[in-house]
Amino acid sequence: MSIPAPASASARLPPLLVEARTRARDSGIGVLVTVVERVATTDPLDALEAWSTSAPGREIAGAQPERMYWTRPEEAFAIAGFGSVVAFGHRGADRFAKIDGEWAALRDAAVVDDPSGGAPGVGPLLMGGFAFEPGGPRTERWRGFPAARLFLPRIQLTVGAGAAWLTLNLLVGADGETDVDPTALLALRNRVADAAPAKRRATPSSARAVAAAGVLISADARPVWVWRDAVEAAVAAIRADALEKVVLAREIRIAAPGDFDIAAILRELRAAHQASYVFGVWHGGSAFVGASPELLVSVDVGEVHASSLAGSVGRGNTAAADAALARELLASGKDRVEHEIVRRALCDGLSQLCDDVVADEEPSLLSLPQVHHLYTDVRARLRDGHTLLELVERLHPSPAVGGEPREAALDFIREHEGLDRGWYAAPVGWLQRDRGEFAVALRSALVRGNEAALFAGCGIVADSDADAEYAESLLKLRPMEMALASAVAARDGTPPKRAAAGDRAAR
Repeated sequence: MSIPAPASASARLPPLLVEARTRARDSGIGVLVTVVERVATTDPLDALEAWSTSAPGREIAGAQPERMYWTRPEEAFAIAGFGSVVAFGHRGADRFAKIDGEWAALRDAAVVDDPSGGAPGVGPLLMGGFAFEPGGPRTERWRGFPAARLFLPRIQLTVGAGAAWLTLNLLVGADGETDVDPTALLALRNRVADAAPAKRRATPSSARAVAAAGVLISADARPVWVWRDAVEAAVAAIRADALEKVVLAREIRIAAPGDFDIAAILRELRAAHQASYVFGVWHGGSAFVGASPELLVSVDVGEVHASSLAGSVGRGNTAAADAALARELLASGKDRVEHEIVRRALCDGLSQLCDDVVADEEPSLLSLPQVHHLYTDVRARLRDGHTLLELVERLHPSPAVGGEPREAALDFIREHEGLDRGWYAAPVGWLQRDRGEFAVALRSALVRGNEAALFAGCGIVADSDADAEYAESLLKLRPMEMALASAVAARDGTPPKRAAAGDRAAR
């Protein structure tokens, strides 16, 4: 005998509200209500666009709602979150612990109906990220991206393992009133069920994307020679035993003839970077987007996964040249030293909260479209009573984006880098009760209107050369440059005419 499918969210929500009102009045605090239903599989990014432009979406979340998109393309896993029931944010060294406590209190009192059986990314969860520095942004450019901001979406669509699940969240106050009209929330839910696949232009050819790049005017945030001087100062400090490694970032700024289409950028990134963690986080009129190859840490019911990613070389123009570069990287003493510093720190950090920490002694190769990386997979088992955010706190910033020793490297960065990293190279991702994942926000850009700020960092060790590090930074900037150019080409349909070059050649 077949088991009947669960009733729709609209049918199951009213009794959940009755239960939540009783709990809220008895406890005197707000109670989260979550209802999940299976829906026809659709693209979560399409759903995010549909919610953002609908009348119910504007009624519930306003003109500039909080939104986030997250995907692992090669695993066909994606989450789109729209609107905010509640957001958690704190400054200072205890920002992770404070959010952990507040999230547990809200989650543990919730009324949840989830027929997925607790599938990854389904049901109540937080999405968002953190700034590189615990004090948060120092410049106006990063306003809206504070030291910490994780939000519980009003509505989310999760696709994974061949199924699509829609999660609706609302809050019942101590007075028994809901924070939004349930009817409007259900109308927003229908924007997924009723939406036709979005119509858009075909992905532009590489040639057309390269042609489109001609109108993207770019300039370094700081003169190149200043960055080279900082690299040389870092090498001198390392050789004097003041540091073992430090990561120095560059920022370039790009302007286009018209506003960038954030969803188009994300589509380009996920198509080109199947093995990466592709993300987009909107706050106000800005969006932070990227395709990071580096997992900081994930937890799946106690199973911990992290990765050491350090040491890089470009890709070859032919198969033979590419294979030679890969062999060169694997044999590079400089890159092996840099990688081992990261691997060692990662294992040491995990061992403070985990058992059975296992990592290969020898790195393998992770090959991305523009670059090869040295890579080591790390596994562990989280001890009872500890959480994903505790792991994030212990591991960030790893030597892959900060340096070693950590505090000495961070002091050097503050003195010599001259940038506000904002959320660049910081944790971004999502978490549930016993699952979640945070990537290191690399290969990323902060986009607002027709302007974008792109970031790339290089790990400096005793044998580093300023010219070689500069060339490596260009490779790391390339993925976002091409995604921006491809989005412009897809929007315009034909290659635009070349604009003034700015100081592009100086890079």
